[in-house]
Amino acid sequence: MRRFLISLLPALALMLAAGAAKADGGGTFRSAMRTGCIEMGTLHTTCGHRLDETVLQGLVHIKWTGDGVQPMLAESWKTPDGGKTYVFSLRHGVKWHDGAPFTAKDVVFSLNLYANPKVGSPWSQKLSAVTGYKAFQDGSATSLAGVKAVDDATVQIELDSAKPLWIELQLIAISIFPEHILGKVAPADIKGNAFWVNRVGTGPFIWKKYESDQYVEVDRNPDYFLGAPKLDRIIYQIYKDVPPIIAALETQEVDAMSYEGGGVPISELPRLQKLDYLTVLPKFSAGLPTYLQFNLENKRFADVRVRQAMLYAIDRKAIIETVKQSAGELLNTLFPQDWARAKDLEPYDYNPDKAKQLLTDAGWDASQPVDFIYYYSDQMNVDTVTAIQSYLAAVGVNIQPRLLDPAAINQIYADGSFQMGFFAQGMGLDPSLGSPLVVCGAKPLAMGYCNPKVDELFNKGLESNDRAARAASYQEASRILNQDLPKAWLWNEVRPLAFNNRIVGLAQHFKEQPLVIFNHPVYNEVEKWEVAK
Repeated sequence: MRRFLISLLPALALMLAAGAAKADGGGTFRSAMRTGCIEMGTLHTTCGHRLDETVLQGLVHIKWTGDGVQPMLAESWKTPDGGKTYVFSLRHGVKWHDGAPFTAKDVVFSLNLYANPKVGSPWSQKLSAVTGYKAFQDGSATSLAGVKAVDDATVQIELDSAKPLWIELQLIAISIFPEHILGKVAPADIKGNAFWVNRVGTGPFIWKKYESDQYVEVDRNPDYFLGAPKLDRIIYQIYKDVPPIIAALETQEVDAMSYEGGGVPISELPRLQKLDYLTVLPKFSAGLPTYLQFNLENKRFADVRVRQAMLYAIDRKAIIETVKQSAGELLNTLFPQDWARAKDLEPYDYNPDKAKQLLTDAGWDASQPVDFIYYYSDQMNVDTVTAIQSYLAAVGVNIQPRLLDPAAINQIYADGSFQMGFFAQGMGLDPSLGSPLVVCGAKPLAMGYCNPKVDELFNKGLESNDRAARAASYQEASRILNQDLPKAWLWNEVRPLAFNNRIVGLAQHFKEQPLVIFNHPVYNEVEKWEVAK
């Protein structure tokens, strides 16, 4: 990696020099990205969504302030029936980066691509409320009945029931793709298609170059519909894990760190806070429930007593206070939002004797090791996994931790070999965003869990925009998820972040952002960012 950075620096220096010579802004913004985020594509990754802020676009994006949506490819919309039907008016004159016109055909194609069971996107659940989704999933239909192009500039989407928050909470996850390119690709071949390393979008930056697991270069789109960007280009520099990203921030080789896979380690904060060229946000809320994930289709984990035992076996309070240096909040169900959690949840206090008894009652075979996958490579998370390993070993559960990148993790999801691991899900904006983890048929993240009552409650939670009414649904779901333990809920994370002040607009927007917004393209006015004079 260091050899790559040394070889890349001269090229970056030339780009920066060229940008600095321009009187009307220019320059290069350098953003760190974790490996495994690019080649599988938007439909099958989380961290790759940041390219949907700059290259691809959605109909709407969540605003960086977290309090509404920004019209993107949809210029406006209306609902004649309180949120059961939405009619979108698309922007006129928008073109794909290859010059082809953007039309309603692209929108209809994209929504069907997400929902197509042959594609197998974990984000298809975001469209589960659309009329015809279930029929599409079970094979009795070949498309979403509720999505249609009224004309080239108008799309109508019909839902199974009125959901007044559907745009703000579900549609924000959906990006729009060029039908004239991906429409020629068989659905089963979308994952890992060559398009994802040579993307054609409608966004403020145009895909220029990709060097596998090294960097992506995207260049200024002078015809962007919200105004030509001030920056000349963005370089996404790709790193295998967190420590080299922190080193690159310190040496000013990058301007922004990735927030997927871990933030600034707590132990590194004092040093970085002393650097006057960085803005450090030490207690940035992550809205990130962290948990042990189980493959419930593996008979070793199908018995809830096994999952309960593992939670009783771990002294979560001690890990938070020592390893995590109090950077976390104990969690006993899915939702990080206090208003969505019932107050009478089982606390699963540390009780190794109870854990041993539950494992004995469930017939646990302690002689068989457990393949245990994790993704977070900073020292605090490595120490956390080590602590979990020690606690579980004390009750007869022998986990064997393996660090994998997103591409490798998705591969073992696909081939069914995943057993158990340490993961988290960004869902701080709203409890509804946790649905891909727990609703029936949500692949791969639900891991075989299915409780129709939970599905019913998640659906009901979107049928009102009144928080008190919604809270009743999510609190009931929180009790079920506390008892069923499809995941062993551990804690809610904070994620310290740091940014170089060289880029005007970068740190300023993150300081106004209430929490890390994972898994969604965010509208953060990147077209207005510039290199400080």
